[in-house]
Amino acid sequence: VASLAWAAGASAAEELEAAAALAARLEEAGVGQVVRFSAETHVGEALRGGSPVVMMHGMGDFGSNPMGMEPLRKSIAEEAGAHVRSVELCSRREQVEGCPTEDQSNGFLMNMDDQVEQFARVVRSDSELSGGFNAIGFSQGNLVIRGYIHRYNDPPVKNFLSMHGVMMGVAGLPQCPLGVPGIDLLCKSVDSLASHGIYTPFVQRRLAQANYYRDPKHIGMYLREGHFLPYINNEVEGGRNSTYTHNFRALEKLVLVMAADDTMVHPKESEHFGFFKEGSMFEMLDMHATPWYVGDWFGLRTLDEAGRVDRYTTPGNHLRFTRDFLLQLVRRYFTMADFQI
Repeated sequence: VASLAWAAGASAAEELEAAAALAARLEEAGVGQVVRFSAETHVGEALRGGSPVVMMHGMGDFGSNPMGMEPLRKSIAEEAGAHVRSVELCSRREQVEGCPTEDQSNGFLMNMDDQVEQFARVVRSDSELSGGFNAIGFSQGNLVIRGYIHRYNDPPVKNFLSMHGVMMGVAGLPQCPLGVPGIDLLCKSVDSLASHGIYTPFVQRRLAQANYYRDPKHIGMYLREGHFLPYINNEVEGGRNSTYTHNFRALEKLVLVMAADDTMVHPKESEHFGFFKEGSMFEMLDMHATPWYVGDWFGLRTLDEAGRVDRYTTPGNHLRFTRDFLLQLVRRYFTMADFQI
């Protein structure tokens, strides 16, 4: 599905406006991982010299969204004194930008393997990123960045800031409401796919959220049929990849931010690499008690024991952090300023 929000023949400005309107409706309906952000002060031309930054949006959002991602990009550029690239998920392999409605719908209907591949293409097309970069992701976008680090990391990610990221997946998908003007077609597409069975090959190839659905009561099926998360987690016996671990351990800093009252990500502790204990939808394991940490399956324990993992919690719901908090993190981790949060 190349476009779910605009009519053929629409201008670029009309396409952008339609995508922004759909993002707002998805957010209001509780199924969009959409950042709302406005520059409160004049954002001038950034003073270059800092390490460049790459941003990756969540589902329902898009890289050039004027209600959030674009003003956020400009503010980070000013704060970090650096070039900032906001990645877009275009459908054609040769296109790396200028596809707002494809970018938005592909957050749902492009599988995670293909999203990671597109992320790598965008990064490698930008000469200003050739020496490495800092990365900041929002919700689902953090798994795209994780996938890139494990599978590519060339050019390398230096510091990785995860804002409410679905790092260990989810044990439930948000219900997409039918009959809501503007998002009905998208919800019908998503619900139609999910109705085939979340772990079926048909759905795993077509629905991004199915690729990180980690059902604690059906771990065997998840490990056998899951197409993305079991592999980057190095959970599959006989399929563990030492390169994935080596690349993740190369991070200078991993910063994990969880929303205290998150209703989008279930369980919210996934944002701190915690999750439900296998077989239970109630018993929660903190990151340090999980088998992937204890066994250092993909390098998380190594990073943590070296003092390279920091965890924060923000009040409120999903992606409802404050502008000041986010820019404080940027200042601390992307500019290495001596600043306490």
